Parts: sequence; C-alpha cells; structure tokens
Amino acid sequence: MSVENWSDDVLLVSLPAEPEISDELGAVVEMVRDRRQCDLVIDFSGVHLITSATIAELLRLRELLIESGRRLVLCSVSRLIRGVFTVVALSHAFQFADDTSAALKSIEAAAHPIPLSDRREQR
Repeated sequence: MSVENWSDDVLLVSLPAEPEISDELGAVVEMVRDRRQCDLVIDFSGVHLITSATIAELLRLRELLIESGRRLVLCSVSRLIRGVFTVVALSHAFQFADDTSAALKSIEAAAHPIPLSDRREQR
C-alpha cells in the first residue's frame, strides 16, 4: 500500500491486492483518526478481488469520514468489483470516480466540509 499526502487535507491511498487489503485499510482508519480533518481517495487500480472484511473496513472509513464532515472517493474500481458493491446494495453508499485525477478533482470541487445536516442524510 502506498499513502500520499496529496495536500494538507487529502490523502491518496493505493491499495495492494487481497489478502492484505483489509489489514491495510485498518491502518488507514488509524491514519484518518489521527489526522482528523482529511478527505480520502482510495485507488483500486491494483485490486482484482475484495472480501467482506474489506467492505467492512471501507464502511468504517466511510462512517468516520462522514462524522468529521469529510469525503471518501473510490477510484479506478474495476467493473467486477463495482458489481460486488451493487450486489451487496452498497453502490449508493460510496462515491466512485473513473481515475485518481477525477477523484481528486471531485474533492477539490467540494473544497468545504459536508454540512452537519447532509451528514445525517448520508447515513
């Protein structure tokens, strides 16, 4: 896994292939907790398979970021993995972008924290 401080308030994480993903995401949860105010882009370009443990960690990250008014964007997600999110009825729970550039642009376009009222609606 690689973690890049894209800016003062954006982390870019490139995930490894399974089976390490859920462990790596656990480390990302701790980074986000320590940093508190950051948006997160997770690059799935190297991922070909996800497990329920990975999905559980992504949901933990999502909740943590929503609570702090920040954003999580998943990018470069293959059609197969995107299908997994659809099958488990979670495709609406995450923001997806075609690639890293598009993900970073979407975060920059929304350069302010999510208002509290919107955070409640996202849950």
